[in-house]
Amino acid sequence: PRQIGPVHEIYTPSEKEINKSIRVIKAAEEAKKRGSGVVSLDGKMVDKPIIERAQRALMLAEAAGVYVNEGGDENA
Repeated sequence: PRQIGPVHEIYTPSEKEINKSIRVIKAAEEAKKRGSGVVSLDGKMVDKPIIERAQRALMLAEAAGVYVNEGGDENA
């Protein structure tokens, strides 16, 4: 059906969203390595819902075939 393409386009994260999600996940991983419960990125606090949204975006991107998690990290 004709609607499949537009639906995939709407729900597939953009390259910009993917790149930001990767940065959020990396910032969270670095904070965890330091033993810090505080995550910041570009001078802004990153809280748990933001990290979870980044994880979901990367899972959607991977499912859509536009992102490959090469790091083997289950959090991304």
